[in-house]
Amino acid sequence: MLGEAETLSPVLPVALEEATRRLLEKACERKLVLATAESCTGGMLASLLTDVPGVAHVFDRGFVTYSEEAKTELLGVPTNLILREGAVSKPVAVAMAEGALARSRANLALAITGFADKGDEPGLVHFACARAGRVTAHREEHFGTIGRGATRIAAMEVGIEMMTEML
Repeated sequence: MLGEAETLSPVLPVALEEATRRLLEKACERKLVLATAESCTGGMLASLLTDVPGVAHVFDRGFVTYSEEAKTELLGVPTNLILREGAVSKPVAVAMAEGALARSRANLALAITGFADKGDEPGLVHFACARAGRVTAHREEHFGTIGRGATRIAAMEVGIEMMTEML
């Protein structure tokens, strides 16, 4: 089981790979389909979810919406919401997750938006997890100035955890 997620394996903590496999196996057992809406992680979570052989088929699609325009065009996040709250905020993360859910075949969608290494507060990341028929969950993390790569890995860990909790 260990080391089966091939693409990102050299840089990922083993515990993250194990948690990802468990998430995908549980989603498979429950016949749930997953989607992501990512900003600061740039599609890394989607890549991780498609790297595990035998269970990656539960992943439907990933939206990489790094720009504000992409959040609006691909996920339907209202422009005025981004202008009022900022792209890195709870309301935008929630709108991203709900938009990904509405624009995919997924039953569960996870959104990540944050400042990986620059911005108003380096390391500030907002997460939202939406599932049909449930209240969208939100989480705010302050990872600090740990660097772009470390922030992205920490964000993937939180994302996998949130998706697992929402199963």
